[in-house]
Amino acid sequence: MSRRASFGLVVELDAKAIEAVNARLKTLGGEGATRAMRNGFRRWTKVAQKAVAAAAPMGRTSSVEKIRGIDRPNVHLKFAVATKVKGYSKGQVVWAGVGIKEIAGSYLTPHWYLRWVEFGHAIRRRSTDEERRMLLARGESPKLAKFRTIGQVKGSYFLTKTLKVVEPLAVPMLEEAIEREVSRG
Repeated sequence: MSRRASFGLVVELDAKAIEAVNARLKTLGGEGATRAMRNGFRRWTKVAQKAVAAAAPMGRTSSVEKIRGIDRPNVHLKFAVATKVKGYSKGQVVWAGVGIKEIAGSYLTPHWYLRWVEFGHAIRRRSTDEERRMLLARGESPKLAKFRTIGQVKGSYFLTKTLKVVEPLAVPMLEEAIEREVSRG
């Protein structure tokens, strides 16, 4: 997931829950706390990844589709969900993310249409010459007169809905990882 166009889940944990988790991590020491945080967040991101994949809309089932007049592979959001847990330092995770894989500048991954599916989009078509002349005569700018909006697709908000489901699971999974680390010795 690149930083430029990555799109993922962001979970903000409750301050009281974090204080309790941090207090327990301090008893483990540096290496044990790092392991517990890494394992807890890894388990959470895997659960979140499965939930996002289950909630993602499938779309057309054909192997190729026409994009701007060219046949391209038909990739699906379901099969491109990725996770990343980054930066363990003294028991602190810098960030953990769940998002859609991206190969920059490519149509081989579905990152380029994720925002359309999540938030919705307009369906547009090129204006006919007659429509364009009429719109220009009415004072429309030449740039806006080139296309007409003919419909609207509502967003599915599947990432937002998934976040609400998996967010409460993060702290219990961290606590479980800490318990395993404590019992490990």
